[in-house]
Amino acid sequence: MTGQSVHSFEIFEEAACDAGIYTWDIVRNLVFADSALAELFGLDAAATVRGLPLEDYLARVHPDDRPQLAKKISEVLVADIAQQNTYRVEGRDGRYRMVAAFGRAFRDQSGSPILYSGIVVPMAEREHDGSLTH
Repeated sequence: MTGQSVHSFEIFEEAACDAGIYTWDIVRNLVFADSALAELFGLDAAATVRGLPLEDYLARVHPDDRPQLAKKISEVLVADIAQQNTYRVEGRDGRYRMVAAFGRAFRDQSGSPILYSGIVVPMAEREHDGSLTH
């Protein structure tokens, strides 16, 4: 591996350790998530394990990023495609952090989306370019 490749791998490995996983029960509108996702979104870990409405997570997304994220989620539910997106989330400290999200919907026998599962990975801190401010 080149020096650049090793550095990139180390950044990804560090971020992957902080990655959060989730499953959204679409029918009940509850998102169940692990403590890593709770930390990324500035939410209570005990509450995320028990399930919170999707709106609680969306409220933590930067206001400028919400419309695009909502559009992506809608597209995934309608078109049955995997989603990948980047957006900013607000942590407990009030600072925004860029994340990369990957997910997909799962359907029942009639083809209706019932679950949506995925992973959210924090992007490297070096990517602060002024776009992560309030």
